[in-house]
Parts: sequence; C-alpha cells; structure tokens
Amino acid sequence: MSKSSHSASASRYANALFQLAKEAKVLDSISNDLDKILELLLADKIFASFIENPSIKNVNKLSLLDMLADKLELSKLTKDFIGVVTKKGRVSNIQEIIKSYKDLVSDFNGIKNAYVSASKVLSENQINSIKQKLKEKFSSEFILHTEVDESLIAGLKIQIGSQMIDSTIKSKLNALKAKMKEVA
Repeated sequence: MSKSSHSASASRYANALFQLAKEAKVLDSISNDLDKILELLLADKIFASFIENPSIKNVNKLSLLDMLADKLELSKLTKDFIGVVTKKGRVSNIQEIIKSYKDLVSDFNGIKNAYVSASKVLSENQINSIKQKLKEKFSSEFILHTEVDESLIAGLKIQIGSQMIDSTIKSKLNALKAKMKEVA
C-alpha cells in the first residue's frame, strides 16, 4: 500500500508527467506504460531492490531502465520521463510517482483510486461490495487496488488519497493496548 499521502516530490513529478501527457493527449497511453513498470517492480523483487537501492549509481540504473523501456515498448515520453527521474535521483520513489500519476488521471476522469489491504485475498463479491460502499460514501466511482497483508489479522485498511480508513483487528488491538498502558 502506498504511504498515507504521496510525498511532495513524487506529486510534483507525477503532476509534471500528467500535464505533459494531457497536453499531448496521451494520458491513457502513459498510464499503460506506467502499469508495465509497476507490474515489473511488483513481480521482480530483485529489480525493485536494485532500483530503490541508493548506493547504486543512477547511471547504472539508467542503463538498465533504458534497456527495459525498449523491451517493454514504452513511449518516448515515458522513457524520457523515467530518464529525468533517474538522473534527478528520484527513481527510488517511482512506485509512489506512478500511484500519484494514476490518482491524477483517475481524478481527471472522475474516478478515485482506493488502495485496499486485507488479511486474505478478497472475493469478487467482497470487492464489489467495497466499491459500492465507497461509492455511497464518497459519491464517486472507484478503482480498487488490493493487496494481501497477513499481519492485519482481519478487517480492511483502505487508503483514498490522504485519507485512511482502518478497520483492522491489528489497529483495534494496538488502540486497546495503548489504552491499557494509560490505565496502568
């Protein structure tokens, strides 16, 4: 799950890419390119740790990313953007930048992103129920991005922009533990 709010740096880079993509009328194309990068980062932990490792020189990261950009058939705009982000030493924040960009595109299209963590894989019915409840609460359509976090024990953690809805057993136990310490 992404952090409770996107960092200012990630938001600035995402906004710059969003403005360029909007001007060129390629919002969805860039979004698809970023999906490919995000899928690779999530699927390949070695690649992700290489990209996020601050001790690896940016020039080394850039050569790998250039090769991958060609292999993934990324657009020139996406490839140039990844180059700038890498040269500026911000590629370690690429997942956060991608999520910020996707939030901007969704907002532009009148759709919100919700990042949902659950203790187990959610069924299609559960996902649809969550979407419906969020639609009722926020009067907006939602795209759900789900992940499994077994440490939650049970319940859900839902992040929408900077807002966090936490109904997990883990958070309730932590709150109870804090209250008990106050009493003792």
